[in-house]
Amino acid sequence: MNWSTPPGVYGSAEPLFLLLMALGIEAYLGGLSVRGGWLPRPRRAFARLVREVGRRLNRPERGAADRRLRGALACIFLVVLALAVGVFAGVFTRNYPFAWVVELLFLPLILSQRGTWRRGTAVADALKDGSLIKAREALRPLVRERIDAARLDGLDGAGIIEVTIAGIALRFTALLVGPALWYVLLGLPGLLLQQAAYVMDLTLGRRAGEFGRAAARVQRIVSAPARALAALLLAASAAFVPGGKPLAALRCLPAHRGNLGGGPAAVLAVAPGTATGSARLARALVVFAVACLFQAALIGLLALLRLNIG
Repeated sequence: MNWSTPPGVYGSAEPLFLLLMALGIEAYLGGLSVRGGWLPRPRRAFARLVREVGRRLNRPERGAADRRLRGALACIFLVVLALAVGVFAGVFTRNYPFAWVVELLFLPLILSQRGTWRRGTAVADALKDGSLIKAREALRPLVRERIDAARLDGLDGAGIIEVTIAGIALRFTALLVGPALWYVLLGLPGLLLQQAAYVMDLTLGRRAGEFGRAAARVQRIVSAPARALAALLLAASAAFVPGGKPLAALRCLPAHRGNLGGGPAAVLAVAPGTATGSARLARALVVFAVACLFQAALIGLLALLRLNIG
């Protein structure tokens, strides 16, 4: 993002205000338009490309060193592609009158706050009704990228709560804090870089063995600042939730700083305090909601600062 360019020039819009509007749209709609099927699904489209690249290059008969090299080259290609698309799209939306509307429609497809809240609430409601079967089914779309169906079907009530809290923290980091942070830093190229790293890790990562090592490493590097910020936001939010333990949440950070997604997940596991059962999950959801508000407030402050600088 070019902070020297005056905001609000004719036919364009300040990116930070676009981000705030996108957060508002997603908070209201919660991904309903995406489920309707008439809008594209950027992550799924990119995942199909990643799988095709992996299918062509990751052959089991090749040696480990060859697969690592091919995985690194594939990762470089996909990252450069994401950055190039982001640069082209950024030039288009910044220089053509009212093209920012395209960017505004794109951003809510990437962000997820209301969608995450709905899925977490569905699990909490099912547990409150005493139905583990419904709770597992409600949990499935929240964590299906990280947990296989067999393990999910074997979870008891306590396990469902723990996995749901971890899933909320992971989505808060990868689908809200991460996209917003990289969009603020680098605009559309940064946003697409962050999403490319996330999708490559999900699609390849550990699943692809040696071929996916580069993708996992890129995701670890790209997600590091977002993990730190997400953990701090969740810990600070616990102070505004009855029974929350913000200091205890902060103390658990050093032990999980090297774990991908572990920091925010560990913080959100501790933040609700001593509540148990579905009440613990309900408190975790409140912590998540407050953290979403905190992030929006930070973006609003940055936008005001940007206006004053301009």
